[in-house]
Formats: sequence, structure tokens, C-alpha cells
Amino acid sequence: MAKLGIKTFFKMGDGEETESFTLVPRIKAIGPIGDEAPLVDVTTLEDEGKEYISGIIEGQELEIVGNYEKDDPQQTVFRTAAKNRTKHNFEIAYDNGVTAGLNLVLLGFKMNEPDGEGALTFTVKAKQNGLTTWTEA
Repeated sequence: MAKLGIKTFFKMGDGEETESFTLVPRIKAIGPIGDEAPLVDVTTLEDEGKEYISGIIEGQELEIVGNYEKDDPQQTVFRTAAKNRTKHNFEIAYDNGVTAGLNLVLLGFKMNEPDGEGALTFTVKAKQNGLTTWTEA
């Protein structure tokens, strides 16, 4: 049965040896999560058509958008990490019982253009390192 995207949780790891993950609240959008390899052209002169192999997987670039909550301590930790351009482990827990684990290098923080009728929002750009780890409950 299809599920809505509601009740999806974006969690940031604390970097400890026995890592625990804490919710980063008020996140509105994460972007597509997963792994994709580029095509590598291996066509030779004797081939009659193009030939390809799978290349090395390169992590996704993400734009994480959230409602700006100035006084929320965990959101402050996330925004500060983005401003300092650090790497962290994250978990995305979907409502259907699937969890994605990934490492992201945070590339910076931006306040989005204010909208007179909308909430103040921010964007953190990130790049995935390595592969996504999928867990299905």
C-alpha cells in the first residue's frame, strides 16, 4: 500500500563510537536518497554499437530545506555544522519502516528569500560520501 511522505524523520549522528542519532526538527525537504553510478563508455573500434559499463558510484548532492527555528538546540547544531562545512552520519527514517543511513559533507548554510506569507526557511547543501545503507524493518 502506498504511503505519504509524512512522518519521515531526518536525524543527525553525534559522531561517538556508539553513535546515536537525534532528530533535526522542522525539515521540509531532503532530496532523493540513494546510489547511482555513471555510465562509462567502453566502445572500441571493432564494436558495431556503443558498449557501456557501470562506473564508480558517486554520492548525491542534496539540498536540505527546513523551517528556521532559531531557538531549537538540535537544529542549531545542524546549522552550525553546515556553516563549518563538516562531515556527519545521518539517518532518514521513512514511515514505511525503511531507514537510509548515509554520510554527508555539509557544504554551507543559506537563509532562503523571505516570503510575506510563508515561514522563514533555510537550505543546507550537502554531498553524500560513500554508499547508502538501507535497513527495512
